[in-house]
Amino acid sequence: MNTPRPFIRIATLLTGLVLASSGLAQSGNDGPLRFDFNLAAGHQSEVDLEDGARFQMDRWFANAGITYAWDRRHSLGLTVGTGSSSFEFASDPGSAPAWAWRDIEEMRVSMTGRFKISQRVSGFMIPSIRKTGERGARSSDSQTWGLYGAAAWYINDGLTIGPGFGVFSRLDRSTQAFPVLLIDWDITERWNLSTGGGLAASRGPGLLLSYSVSDYWRFGLLGRYEDFEFRLGPEGPAPGGVGRQQSLPIVLTAELIPGDHGSVSIFLGAEFGGELTLRDKDRTTIRFTEYDPALVAGVTLSIKF
Repeated sequence: MNTPRPFIRIATLLTGLVLASSGLAQSGNDGPLRFDFNLAAGHQSEVDLEDGARFQMDRWFANAGITYAWDRRHSLGLTVGTGSSSFEFASDPGSAPAWAWRDIEEMRVSMTGRFKISQRVSGFMIPSIRKTGERGARSSDSQTWGLYGAAAWYINDGLTIGPGFGVFSRLDRSTQAFPVLLIDWDITERWNLSTGGGLAASRGPGLLLSYSVSDYWRFGLLGRYEDFEFRLGPEGPAPGGVGRQQSLPIVLTAELIPGDHGSVSIFLGAEFGGELTLRDKDRTTIRFTEYDPALVAGVTLSIKF
């Protein structure tokens, strides 16, 4: 896998930042106000498309949030995030490029509300607004909204589980709804199954099976469904149209947790079932292709204080 220099620089930066985050554990904040910061970077190796072209991609995303907790069962938070996905397409000599998008910019604002439903049940609501588009795309045409809702039952000290749903608008002015499972299950003292995270492109959360080797190291297997849709700019084969990338990444993770207020993790795996779709501004599909499994790798940093 040919890893580009920007990805290496970001990985090096995050590795250094985790040393600083470990110091935050010495001065924890026990008050009702909490802050968190997350930074992630990922690389997808070059892969062949069915139409003879090739592409690779680099992605980074960062968000910062603030949460006020009245007590252990009631809280309200605000998170602001931004990022970019850089696609690099290549075609055989003498053939015209079929896919022309390159840098996709992302912005997201979301709120998180947690509240008590009963003695053993907590409710969650997460409304959000996103802007995802190629550089030069109209901002008003790149916006979508979303809502997660869930109820989680506290079964015992080792298991919290509950159903949820997600509803998202799409750039073609349709609406998508899907079920979500919230789970945090300590299968044994070291094994855990929980709702997993990602690089912020996903419509719904994935699942993470993890094993704690010690208080500082945790390894896991993460799978999730990625659905990344974006508005295209005024140039290219579909001006003002919509691009879409769908895939199922399954990765191995290794997480270093130097303290309660910081962690850094790396992941390595493969992306399966990859699809690219290109639609014009009238919502007509003008190109669709599947692509071979691709290697994916990345690093994430989380700081809380």
